[in-house]
Amino acid sequence: MAADSGSAGDYGTSDMQRNADESIADFASHLRALEETLSPAQEAPPRIPRQARSREKRDEILKAAARLFVRDGYAQTTSDTIAAEAGVSVGTFYNYFRNKRQALLTLVIERLDGIFSNIRLAQMDFSDGHPREVIRRAIGAMLERGNSGLRRAWLEVMAQEPELQPYQQMLRQYVLVRIEDALRKAEARGETWPELDISATALAIFTLLDTISLRTDTGIDDERLADALTDMVYRSTFPQG
Repeated sequence: MAADSGSAGDYGTSDMQRNADESIADFASHLRALEETLSPAQEAPPRIPRQARSREKRDEILKAAARLFVRDGYAQTTSDTIAAEAGVSVGTFYNYFRNKRQALLTLVIERLDGIFSNIRLAQMDFSDGHPREVIRRAIGAMLERGNSGLRRAWLEVMAQEPELQPYQQMLRQYVLVRIEDALRKAEARGETWPELDISATALAIFTLLDTISLRTDTGIDDERLADALTDMVYRSTFPQG
């Protein structure tokens, strides 16, 4: 397949730095928006740790909770098992968190960029004339496995507690709208396939990549998978020059 013409070498150093700075600022704004979306779902904790030692204890409890949510799933994890994993009493756990749900929500909010890896799709901007590279970067970031276990725990808790489902829908809509916006801008510049169904394409891209980001062991190397997905999305959206 013919890739886009041009390369990063065509840009000046100042242009590359400016693009990098803008990308970082844009990503930070997306994370703030997601945090604002999720925060209302979280009750106020029993206490706010102010001393360094208390903050360290809270962090150790969260790390233990994360390990158990990933290993055992949300349903099999309890406040008691989190306390035991962290090496603290159950009373100490309840000093920092009301229940295991609050611990999970805290982890989700503090690790948004890893757990909701589909936010990388909201960053796609095709205005630099290199759409395949933009798609490949987004897909590569989405396929990073760092917090996929916690994301599965988040989906599990939503199945058990339907009142959280609207927050997932808001997160999903947030990313989907931005994919569609990026595609419409590319369409207006005459870069996409003629008569491309923008809304349906945005939904197909989001659904495909969001599902694959939750994979476990596929037996396929991540780089190979990212290349195949990139080709699929690129070829279905942009004519190859």
